[in-house]
Amino acid sequence: MPDFLTKPLLLSVALLMLALPLAAKARTPKAATAPYRPELGQTSPTLDVYSFKGAKNAPVVVYVHGGGWQTGDKAHVLAKPRHFAQGGYVFVSLNYRLVPDVTVETQLEDIDAALGWVTAHIGEYGGDPANIVLLGHSAGAHLVTMTGVAPLEQAAGLIESGALRGVISNDARACGSPRTATMAGGRLAGAYVAPFGQNPGRWQRLSPLTYITGPKPPFLVLYSGAGNGRNRREISKNFASRLRAAGGMAETFDGGAYSHSQMNKGIGTIPDLTAAIDRFLARVTQ
Repeated sequence: MPDFLTKPLLLSVALLMLALPLAAKARTPKAATAPYRPELGQTSPTLDVYSFKGAKNAPVVVYVHGGGWQTGDKAHVLAKPRHFAQGGYVFVSLNYRLVPDVTVETQLEDIDAALGWVTAHIGEYGGDPANIVLLGHSAGAHLVTMTGVAPLEQAAGLIESGALRGVISNDARACGSPRTATMAGGRLAGAYVAPFGQNPGRWQRLSPLTYITGPKPPFLVLYSGAGNGRNRREISKNFASRLRAAGGMAETFDGGAYSHSQMNKGIGTIPDLTAAIDRFLARVTQ
């Protein structure tokens, strides 16, 4: 190829390569941050809303992070905002107060209050307050599962009206019961001690299995192959089957090929994991 043609072509390719990261960055929504428990003043937990240009009456995915009920942050969303925006969803990631400063019961109250904020304000960001799905990973999966089966005031109203369209519980061994999640000599062990203590009555109150009967939103229960993968699979499938036996809708996703961390990081990047979530969202948000 003549030199006078080659140089402009190479320059064009170089400019295109430089522009690609900028284009990808432009597709990632920016977060708008808001406190959602104003009655707590400066100690109110906050949430981030990721919307997209032209959003109007878009379904809403509300994400609750993991971290053993004691750590974690709403900012650790990885590919989720971009992926869900490309699918036409407004994405909300929320912080909740952490153990030991508060109890798991208070964390459930925070999530319920966040749903109240979403119901009142998400329309300002192009979201539909009558079309909400909860998504949680690890400890966050336990919290959204409890919200779906043992709802507090805001969640109960959303379930009754049909506005809480579904719950995605992503790899929570405590989805079955904190007591069966990790035990040593009949007592909880490891990271479960601080949030759940050693009182069997409290274990039961914080176990989703205690609240199987009654109206429930549809569930997608995902599990990894991390640690004792068979234990995770059995807990998840048992929970889903008991929901179905009680007249609810529940399906599972076998993520045995993936680690606990990959089940979170892979949303938007691991094809079969992402496809399972996308199919569930498309079905329940129609």
